[in-house]
Amino acid sequence: MSKIAELISGHTQYMLIAIYAIVIAVIVTFIVNFIAKKLKFAKYLPGITLIFIGMFSLFSVINKIFDASSIDNLIVFVIGVAAGIISLLFALIIGIINNDLN
Repeated sequence: MSKIAELISGHTQYMLIAIYAIVIAVIVTFIVNFIAKKLKFAKYLPGITLIFIGMFSLFSVINKIFDASSIDNLIVFVIGVAAGIISLLFALIIGIINNDLN
């Protein structure tokens, strides 16, 4: 447990960026759902966009994935895909709740 705490303490800036990105993705998903209530697919667009950005970032460094210079793109990949998946799950939850209310 102490090794995990030691690893986490050295990279708190990446964790904060990930948390901010996830919170912003959820808020944007909620706002898009609120603005475009009649368009059922619109609430999934922020999550799909984030996953696309993450995948593009990964494919841009696929040939030199183990170089130290590509660590920033790998961080964008991990944060983008994680925030995108969480945003898609939040949109799914919103869709289920809206379905039950109607």
